[in-house]
Amino acid sequence: MANSTLQIHPEKPSLPEHSVIMPMAQLIWRPLATLARIHSKYGELVLGRLFGRKILFVSTPEHIEQIFNLEGKGLLSRDFLYDAKKVLFGDGLVNSGSEVWSRQRRLMQPLFTKEAVKNYELIMIEEAAAVANQLKKAADSPINLTTELKNLIQRIFIRILLGKSVDSLSNSAELIKVIEIIRQELPVQLGSEIIFGSRLKRFIPLKSRRYHAAVDYLKAFIRQEIAEKQENPGQDLISQLIQSGDRATGYTMPAELLQDEAVNLFFAGQETTINTLLWFFYLTGKHAEVRNKIAAEIRQLPDGPLNAAHLSQLSYTKAALNETLRLYPPTSALSTQTVQDIELGSYNIPKGTTVLLSMHTTHHNPRLWDKPEEFNPNRFLETATPERHKYAFFPFGGGVHNCIGKHFAELEMLLVIASFIREFTFETDITVKEAFSITLKPDRPIVGRVEPIS
Repeated sequence: MANSTLQIHPEKPSLPEHSVIMPMAQLIWRPLATLARIHSKYGELVLGRLFGRKILFVSTPEHIEQIFNLEGKGLLSRDFLYDAKKVLFGDGLVNSGSEVWSRQRRLMQPLFTKEAVKNYELIMIEEAAAVANQLKKAADSPINLTTELKNLIQRIFIRILLGKSVDSLSNSAELIKVIEIIRQELPVQLGSEIIFGSRLKRFIPLKSRRYHAAVDYLKAFIRQEIAEKQENPGQDLISQLIQSGDRATGYTMPAELLQDEAVNLFFAGQETTINTLLWFFYLTGKHAEVRNKIAAEIRQLPDGPLNAAHLSQLSYTKAALNETLRLYPPTSALSTQTVQDIELGSYNIPKGTTVLLSMHTTHHNPRLWDKPEEFNPNRFLETATPERHKYAFFPFGGGVHNCIGKHFAELEMLLVIASFIREFTFETDITVKEAFSITLKPDRPIVGRVEPIS
């Protein structure tokens, strides 16, 4: 996408700069507290200075919307993280430059519409129901929901992506191991690029043999699966990517991008879902009133097998899921960078400024949310007031780079929740905090008790 030309008004002021050396040194390891402290001290729009580099911290919905709109016009770009993400994501949607990204996004979008993802509902329901029945039988013992949900989402995604059961994979244990290694080490790779930039990062020893070996293993596994699908295509997601074409242009996915997109889907397609479900069951497990309302709503569904059509009846359950995403969004912040001077609100922002959209801070802003630290699903019901700016809540991003898997993730999470709560209720008395990985995950396993539904 070609960059648009923007006329900067010289009479508009520049934001005052603040030295953020000390807080930025903690951003990788303590992102939530660091971002909250920066915005609390300096305001909702903050220009930081770090070793001659400019970093803009944004938490107001109006400015976030402007950033997404300017990004759509080519005035900001996420390409500055390309090298840091290339090891794992290659030129897939998570990392590709604007021209490649546009072609790939247009090609893949039809596979992830609200209607298209319903093709996967039977797989989601079958796998979720099997785990729900197992947990129901283990009601007399403490349940580690973290282990169970990780295994469940991995089983679902492997069936959808590869068209085969995880039980048929001889290397399933090794796959789980390498994914965990990548989860642990990728934040350091990306965070160091945002904070230190390419020049300073050269002096910091961040190359990890373990990380690179894990990525190599995952890519080799995906390559082998692609080769099999090219010989014998099926109904799995990889086969659909192989067979997809853009009717308007005739574009089909090159072989090297097919591997990158499969790796992107394999890795990025699980992390957010697992952690959001863990937070959901943690929160509802500690709030009996919410838990009982959700259970009553789900038990009013018609008898017989669950299906995606039932989900429209689960307004309170979906509100509780959205409230979970507000309290514990997928990430602490989204990042982009100005590729030329821009205007943001009343200010001129110079070219080369790194921009951090402080998602967690926005979701917890008391100006936008009454008692923001409380778990209150009612704020997402249609009867809730007042009406909020659409970017007061943006767990799936926004603008042209909104998450392609949003409908897939929402369908999967609601079907898992409904499948579980049809069979049992989950209660816990533990207390957990956020631990930063690729996403915001609980800092310890979610352990509790299940009570079967008679």
